[in-house]
Amino acid sequence: MISNQQLTIDLTAPPFLTSMVRETLTLEKFPGLRQFRANLGRTPLVRVPGPPDGAAIYAKYEFHNPFGSVKDRTAYALICAAVNGWDGVSPLRLLDASGGNMARALAHLGRLMAVPVRLVVPESVPRALVDELAELGAIVDLADAERFLLGIIETSEAIHAAEPGWTLLSQHRNAANVAMHEFVTGQEIIGQLGPRTADCWVAAIGSGGTITGVSRALRTRFKDLRVVGVTPAELPYGTELPPNGAAKFPGAGGLGFGHRQPFVATELPDLPVLAVSYENSLAAMREFLDSTGVRIGASSAANWLAAKEVASTMRPEQTVVTLFADAGSRADWSAAEARR
Repeated sequence: MISNQQLTIDLTAPPFLTSMVRETLTLEKFPGLRQFRANLGRTPLVRVPGPPDGAAIYAKYEFHNPFGSVKDRTAYALICAAVNGWDGVSPLRLLDASGGNMARALAHLGRLMAVPVRLVVPESVPRALVDELAELGAIVDLADAERFLLGIIETSEAIHAAEPGWTLLSQHRNAANVAMHEFVTGQEIIGQLGPRTADCWVAAIGSGGTITGVSRALRTRFKDLRVVGVTPAELPYGTELPPNGAAKFPGAGGLGFGHRQPFVATELPDLPVLAVSYENSLAAMREFLDSTGVRIGASSAANWLAAKEVASTMRPEQTVVTLFADAGSRADWSAAEARR
């Protein structure tokens, strides 16, 4: 077992940005992104089933983004930041670590840009995802699944150290990640709420960008906003246990050894979290489909379960806001249907 003391990656958070990352240079240098950008965001905010005597729940349907997830936003923001720092002479080559949706978004965007993309994913990801990334032209490196998020981050940083020609995007500590959700996603939610007050924001921990950025946006309008994080029961946020390769809902695991995602630890140091097991998230995927006819992914289902738990303690005139990151992978839907 690798001990806590052997951690070699940087988990400090850089300063938050004061605006969305500048996009002009990216769209000028890579016009293949313009259609994508025109279709990015402005996803619906939909009232979803909640407890009969509790607060209303509204979910941001991020699976309406061009490549199917909230990570389309993050990937684009990180690429804009990378282009803004690029010298324009040496080849632009993009590298990052991801458990799934971010990898898919970066691979698609790299193809649109005709720019090499290299992705580090856990070796436990479905073979179908690895094949999809390769078909999109990405280079895929597999990291030890038992190290989970720490493993893919460590591997990506080792690649960058050995081959500095790759631009490491570092979604877990790149301020462009938070800025996208503070100045774009969060502002969309504020506009879509209309006269309603956001009383609580419930979101998966993930890389920390979405939960942190949206909370920063909402608190500019709703000063008494509560924030609740959602985390896998199999490896909770902030756990002192070592990381593991157990099946869990994607995109929101803890790091292990007591480490915390940098932006969340900085902005939301006392964040309360609700843990949801993979089995319960799969059951909630089926339940939501049966009750609404809409497919949501495992992390979305975990957010829904947590939002319902929070809403049950609140008054009917209050509002809980959450986010559905994607509509679910084929692997998770196969697992969900197999358990009927």
